[in-house]
Amino acid sequence: MFKVELKKLHTLFFSILFLFFALTQVQAQEDLGPRRKYFRISAIDIKGIKKVEKEAILEKISSRVGMVLDNYLLKTDIEKIYGMKFFEYVEAHQRTEGGKNILEFVVREKPIISKIIFEGNDEVDDDDLKEPMKTKEFAILDINTIKADVQAMQKLYEEKGFYLASVNYELRESGQESRDLVFKIKEFDKVRVKNVIFLGNKAFSDDELKGIMETREEGLFSAMSGSGNFKEFNFQTDIERIKFFYKSKGYLQVTVGTPEITVSEDKRWVFITIKVNEGPMFSVNDITFQGEILFPDEELHEKISLKSGDTYSEELLRKDIQLLTEMYQDEGYAFANVLRTLHVVPGENKVDIEFSFEKGKIAYFGKINIKGNTKTRDKVIRRELKIREGVKFSGSSLRKSKDNVNRLGFFEPGSVVFNTVSPKGKDDVLDVDITVKERNTGQISLGAGYSTATGGFFQGSIAQNNFRGLGQTLNFTLSLSETSKTYNLGFTEPYLLDTKWTAGGDIFLTENEASDSFTYKRSGFDVRVGYPILEYTRLFVTYKFENTQIKALEDPTIDEDVENGIASSIRTTMITDERNNKFEPSDGHYLSIASEYAGLGFDKKWWKNEADLRFFEKLWGDLVFRGRYFIGKMERVDGQAIPRSEKYTLGGSRNLRGYSFEQIGPKKTVTDPTTGRPRTFNSGALFATYTQLELEHPLAREAGLKWVLFFDAGDATDPQNLSIKADYGFGFRWFSPIGVLRFEFGYPLDKGDADAGSQFHFDIGQLF
Repeated sequence: MFKVELKKLHTLFFSILFLFFALTQVQAQEDLGPRRKYFRISAIDIKGIKKVEKEAILEKISSRVGMVLDNYLLKTDIEKIYGMKFFEYVEAHQRTEGGKNILEFVVREKPIISKIIFEGNDEVDDDDLKEPMKTKEFAILDINTIKADVQAMQKLYEEKGFYLASVNYELRESGQESRDLVFKIKEFDKVRVKNVIFLGNKAFSDDELKGIMETREEGLFSAMSGSGNFKEFNFQTDIERIKFFYKSKGYLQVTVGTPEITVSEDKRWVFITIKVNEGPMFSVNDITFQGEILFPDEELHEKISLKSGDTYSEELLRKDIQLLTEMYQDEGYAFANVLRTLHVVPGENKVDIEFSFEKGKIAYFGKINIKGNTKTRDKVIRRELKIREGVKFSGSSLRKSKDNVNRLGFFEPGSVVFNTVSPKGKDDVLDVDITVKERNTGQISLGAGYSTATGGFFQGSIAQNNFRGLGQTLNFTLSLSETSKTYNLGFTEPYLLDTKWTAGGDIFLTENEASDSFTYKRSGFDVRVGYPILEYTRLFVTYKFENTQIKALEDPTIDEDVENGIASSIRTTMITDERNNKFEPSDGHYLSIASEYAGLGFDKKWWKNEADLRFFEKLWGDLVFRGRYFIGKMERVDGQAIPRSEKYTLGGSRNLRGYSFEQIGPKKTVTDPTTGRPRTFNSGALFATYTQLELEHPLAREAGLKWVLFFDAGDATDPQNLSIKADYGFGFRWFSPIGVLRFEFGYPLDKGDADAGSQFHFDIGQLF
C-alpha cells in the first residue's frame, strides 16, 4: 500500500515539473520577442548605413539566405559588425513580409573626422605631429586609433627632449555626422640633463663613462646637436652600454644599480646619479673546447682573440663566438651552435672559458630570391653575391655578400636583410631571401661659400649613381670660384657587358688662376678600364688627352712653348680599398700606386710615378686616428722639359696646412719689368713627399660636427736637397649637405723659416 502511494506521488511530481518547464519556455519566447525564435532566413537587410557599403557588411557576417538563424550565429554577426569599427550601435530584428522571414540589422554610423586641429604646439609643427598618426581627416572616427596617436605624439615629444609634455584630445561637433578632432598639447620646456654623477667607479673616471653614453650633459653645442636632452629609452640603453664596457675591460662581476633621477623644481633639469659596483678585474685562465669538434685545438686557439693570461673581455668573447660559428658554417654546417660557459676559479680573479660545439647537419644554398628592388635590376645585386645556388653553405660568404650589397649605396641604410629559410620537406637546404628598400640615388647638390685657397666659390653637381637601374654612374659637376672654373661630365659602367671589367670616361674643361706664376685653360677627355686582381684590389688603365693653353703669364722664366700644347698620356693605377666607409672612414686602409707616361704622340713628354697610402683606425670610442703618406716623382723623357703646370708644389689646405698655397718648392727671384722690384716665384719640383697625421673626434655628433688635431710634414724639391718642413694645428669639420666644410689653423714648427707664418684655411671636401 505504501509503495503504491509513493509511486503515484513520483508521477504527480514529474508531471507538475514538466508542465512548469513548458509554460516557462513559452513565456520566455513571448518575453524575448521574435529575435530569439529560430527561423529560416529569406532575406537580409541593413538599415541606417550612409557611408559604409551594404556589401561590405554582408561580406563580413556569417548569416546567409537559406540558413536557419540561431542565437549563437546572431550574437557572432553582431560582434563582427561592431568589429568593423564603423558603428556606434548595432541591433538585429526579424520582420515578416509576404510570408518571408527577413533578418534586419539596424546600425548607427560613427561620425567622420572633418578636421584635425593641434592646440598648444609651439615647438613642434603640425606636419611633424601628423607624421606618426594613423588617424586621417575624413576617416571614420575610431577612439582606439586616436588613443594610439596620442601615445605616438607623446613619444615624438620625448624624442625631441620635451620629456614632460602632455597630449590629450577632445571631439568637437562640427555637423550632425562629423566631428573636429582637437589635440590639446602642453609642451612645457625641454628637460635637459644638468649633471651625471657616478658613485663607486674607481677604474674609470666619470668622463670616460660619460663618453660611452648617448645621454649627454647640457653643453656648449647642445643647441646645435640636440645633446643634453633626456630620453628614457636612450638612458636605459646607456646602462647596458656601461655594463658591457666594464665587462669588456675585465670587470666580469660589475653591477650597475637602479639610477636615481631627480627633476628640478622648475622641471627644466634632470640630475642623474648612477651607482657602480665594479668588483675585481678578471683574467682568462684556461680555454677549452668541448662537443662536436671539427678542428684541432691548436687551430682553434690560434684563431680566437682571447688567450690564456689576457684580461677578460666580453667584446672579444662575442667576436670569438662569431668567428668560431663562421668556421663551422664555412664547412657547410649552417645550423652550428657555439655555446660559451664561464667558470670563475675559486679564490682567484680568474675565469675559465669553455666553448661547446653543436654542429648540426650540412646544408646547401637553395633558391636566392630578391625582393623590394623596384628600380635596381636583379643582376646588379646578384653579381655582388659570394653565394651560389646549390653550393655548400658558407657563413663568411653570406656575410660578405650582405656587405657587398650594402656597399653599393643604392639602398636605405639598414634595409638590406638576408633571411635563410628551409623549404618544406628539405631541412638540409636553405633558401636565401634578400630584401632591400630602394633609396633615391639621384643627387642634385648646390653649394656656395668662401675658401681661403680659392676665394668665393659655387659648386653644383647632378649625379645618378644607379643610372637605368644597372648600377652605372652618370654625373655632371660644375665648380666656379674667383680663381678657377671646372666643368666635368663623367660616366662609369662597373660591370662592362656583365663581366668584371669596369669602364668609364670623362670630358672636362678647367680654367685655373690660383697660381701666382700663370693662369691656364685645359680641356680634354679620358677613357678608363679596370679589372679586379684581388678581392679588394683593382687595376685601372686610363688614357688621357689634354690640351693646355697659358692665358696670363706672370713668371717670365716660364717657357710658353713648353706649357702650351697637347699631352697624350697613359696611366696605370693599382688601387686597394678596404675602408669601412668611403665618405667618413674610421677603419681600414687605402693604397694607390700609379705610373703615368705622357708622350703617345703630340707635344709633351714625361714620366710620373706616385704612391698614396691612407690608413684609419679607431683608437678609443669615437676617437679616430687618420694617417696619409704621399710620394711622387717625375722624370724627363728624351731630355724634354716638363711643364711647370705638371710639377709639384706644397702648401695650402690640401697638404702642409701651416703654409700658404704653393709656398713650398724651388724658388726663383726675378725683377718685375713693370715695377722694377724683385718678385719670387715657385718654379715647381720634380719630387714631392709629405705625410699627414690626424686625431678626429665628434664634437656634436648629431650635427655632424668634429674637431681635429693634425701634424703635417714634407717637402717639394730635388731628392738630394730634401729639407722637411713641418707644421701642426687644429680645426673643425662640418659634414654638411653640400660636403665636408673644413676650418683649420696651421702653425709651422720652425718659426725661423723664411716661409713660416700661421695660416687659416677654410675649404670644402674631405682631405683624405
